[in-house]
Amino acid sequence: MELKKNYVIALSFVLPLAAMIGYMMIFMVEPFGSNSFLIIDGLHQYMPFFSVLYDKLKAGDSLFYSFRAGLGINFLSLFAYYLSSPFNLFLLLFKKTQLNMAVSLLVVLKIALSGLTAGIYFTSRTKKPDVMVLVCALAYSLNSYMVGYCWNVMWLDAIMIFPIIVMGIERIIEKGDGRLYGIALFYALFCNYYIAFMICIFSVFWYILASFQSFWQFIYRGLIFAGYSLLAAGMAAVLLIPAYLGIRQTTSGRAMGIPEHGWQTGFADLMTRQFTMVEPISHDNFDGNANLYLGVFAVFAVVLYMLNKEISLWDKVKKGALLLFFYVSFSEDILNFIWHGFHNQFGIPNRFSFLSGFLILYMLFEVMERKDSVKNWQVVLGCVTGMALLYISRSYGESPLEDGVYGMAGMLLLLYGVLLLVMCINKKYQKMHVTLFACLAMAELCITAGMGFDYIGQINVPKFFSGTEDVERAAASLEDGTFYRSELAAAKMVDENAWYPFKAVGLFGSTATDRMVTMMDSLGFYTGCNEYLYKGATPVTNLLLGVRYLYYHPEDVLDTEFSYKDTFGDFAVYENPVEVSAGYMIHNDIKDWYYESSYPFRVQNEFCSLGYGIHNIFENIEIADPSTTGCTASRTNDGEYYFEYEEASPENMVFTIPIEKHMENLYLFYDGTQVNHAKVYVDGTLVKEGDIDGLMNRIGVVEEGSILEVYFELKGETETGYVRLSAADFKQNLFDELTRKMQEGAFRVQEMSSGKLSGTVKAKENQTLLLSIPYDSGWKVLVDGKKAKTETVGNAFLAVRVPEGDHEISMTFTPEGFVVGWPLSLCSILLYLLLYFSFPTFQKRQEEKRRNREEAELKEQENMILGLSEERKSGEKIRDALSGKK
Repeated sequence: MELKKNYVIALSFVLPLAAMIGYMMIFMVEPFGSNSFLIIDGLHQYMPFFSVLYDKLKAGDSLFYSFRAGLGINFLSLFAYYLSSPFNLFLLLFKKTQLNMAVSLLVVLKIALSGLTAGIYFTSRTKKPDVMVLVCALAYSLNSYMVGYCWNVMWLDAIMIFPIIVMGIERIIEKGDGRLYGIALFYALFCNYYIAFMICIFSVFWYILASFQSFWQFIYRGLIFAGYSLLAAGMAAVLLIPAYLGIRQTTSGRAMGIPEHGWQTGFADLMTRQFTMVEPISHDNFDGNANLYLGVFAVFAVVLYMLNKEISLWDKVKKGALLLFFYVSFSEDILNFIWHGFHNQFGIPNRFSFLSGFLILYMLFEVMERKDSVKNWQVVLGCVTGMALLYISRSYGESPLEDGVYGMAGMLLLLYGVLLLVMCINKKYQKMHVTLFACLAMAELCITAGMGFDYIGQINVPKFFSGTEDVERAAASLEDGTFYRSELAAAKMVDENAWYPFKAVGLFGSTATDRMVTMMDSLGFYTGCNEYLYKGATPVTNLLLGVRYLYYHPEDVLDTEFSYKDTFGDFAVYENPVEVSAGYMIHNDIKDWYYESSYPFRVQNEFCSLGYGIHNIFENIEIADPSTTGCTASRTNDGEYYFEYEEASPENMVFTIPIEKHMENLYLFYDGTQVNHAKVYVDGTLVKEGDIDGLMNRIGVVEEGSILEVYFELKGETETGYVRLSAADFKQNLFDELTRKMQEGAFRVQEMSSGKLSGTVKAKENQTLLLSIPYDSGWKVLVDGKKAKTETVGNAFLAVRVPEGDHEISMTFTPEGFVVGWPLSLCSILLYLLLYFSFPTFQKRQEEKRRNREEAELKEQENMILGLSEERKSGEKIRDALSGKK
């Protein structure tokens, strides 16, 4: 069925939009219920970051820096990865308590716009747009990748603009016009450089594998392609350069070594991901998995494309090779690593698979544009191929699907096959059969997408965000103009601290710096590859990091030395009895601090000893060797044990620690990645349990003669491994002395804002101002109005040498690379505008030159013809004259 071009493009947007609104209603997503599409990291990272952005935009605050997470973060770097979409301005139309609804609506809008851009692209490839454009648009916007990964809302802008980028490449090839390509690629790079990197790789392949009239056209158009690619990067430089310099400071950025060759999965398991009703991947630690479903008809798309006689053999080879390259990349470690920007996938496998889906849809569209040349036997072969793939998946896949899935996929293959076969046989009603094919395809896509949303689930907004107004009221009430940090005693979301308007300690995000992760791990906090959380605090670290208030949810277990302050709605607030600050003067001997020890008690003891002359604030407790069941354990170092695993048992390792004197504040620390579950008993009473690995655990008061028992159950993932266990008695009298010394040299903050601090400090001889702010070269510090050199303490904290006496300190932050990036962006934008508006004139001149050249060639041909005619006439006259003489 032929449709008007504008109707097709409009429907490409309306159909996925209607489907997504339907899913919102079915799954009770706001405003139709109380749920949200933002699951997994969408809940734990992105929503808190959206909250920071929302508050900054509302207040007109700087985007350079934020103290809302991570002790202070380069917010521009975080903004470049998570928050730079222009669509985020849409959030300002909503209240803070409606942010989840607003972001869910953004997910819906971006998915619908992805259908629109796909519709625009495929419409541009035909003179007679029909329902197959709608099939391709719906498949691009509602495939398993979009369903499974839609919670990565920051990726959706780049995926949305991708078809326009391809359209721009083809316009360069056909007309030499790079304007569309340049602006579309700029948008992708600006909104999310990570997905844009994958698009750039694809774009190079797409250009190289395109068809050209001559080698010189390939070179000339290639220069235009490269030039506009660089121009797009230049326009986005204001974000790209700070983002690159920021990501270089992260754990993954510092460990960019190419992995060894290896295979993650096989062909049969990849085929399993192609079928209808297959469950989309939202999160999977297996790196070989992939979201590949975009309709069972994809099998016919590939087979019929390869067999179609109207498509050149060279095009088939090129597109087929590219598709094969994608499937190899899904499994091969080195290629996969490169596709992901030289980074590991960390639980979200094959993030570039939407590109292979687009290629298959391209094949489908090209086939249906040449449907008159499709033969009966080709359809039959496509059907047989599909059945063979089902058999291979079922028989040889390591994770085969349920038989019902294979049955449904087989039935759909037969239905598609019958419709295509009838289309080939009965040309008279071909349009009707194509329409039926399209209706079946769109129904399959919508139903499978709905099942996918049901499978991945949604989060209940009130469960996580009901206390928003209470905490905002508390933060406003407790604000007194001094610098301090607040934290959640037990966060429901990993980055819940960033959701609320207070300065905080923990951070979970791709921009977490490697040096801070290492430092926080050494201090005894819970850490991961790209996270350090407020779990494992001690009085020493609370003082050092300036933690003044703790917020308790109603269900949280009270376990703190802080004093009750007030209650705000559902939150109880506790206050640190010790005065805290953003920084303290510390002795220069801190430069010798050995902070990379695996034992946090030693790290904190050495900090107090070198910095303030206070020794053994944590007094070590001797621990005897453990009893074992189902394993063996031998001591290799002080507190470290090498084990050989045999079988799982709740009593794999049991440490018994007699308490020889009264202790007011006993702490315990263990480090063992192979410990599945731990339990801590005092005199037979369970006081701690769970996965409490790698963080300081406060046991509290224990009496002389008590027995402390620690039980470890091993995972059994490895046959051998190491476990470290240490315990210490916290000395309150020494801490009181530490507090006095630190407060004597506290940095008294007088003015503060995002990225700006100023105040006074009193320094003694041989002291350095240590700030509980992560080191970043973007910080500029003035001491009494003169620029001072910044340095690090523990290779993590910002510090500056200060001479003896009273001094005024002022600090400002400008992201590294911004000073270079914004002029480059400005110049690039101006150059783009110049090219944009001058291209029509250039094109007109080229057209005139071409027309003049053609006219000259035509006139030359006419002259040649006229000359030949004159010669013919002269010849005839000579012949006539000769004939007369005869």
